[in-house]
Amino acid sequence: MRTTMLSDQALLESYKQGHREAISQLLERHSRRLRDYVRMMVKDGDVADDLTQEILIKVVKVIDEG
Repeated sequence: MRTTMLSDQALLESYKQGHREAISQLLERHSRRLRDYVRMMVKDGDVADDLTQEILIKVVKVIDEG
């Protein structure tokens, strides 16, 4: 079976059209890189995890607000 990987833009549009699972795919795709970047900046894994979660929550809120 062959799967097609949707672009970030396609996932975002899908989410805006009501497909809630699309945002999970999008966040999953980028959360590790974001967490690694935050960890590099704060030098603390637990703090980086907390900040990453807060960032992702804010991202979804901003998208939801348009």
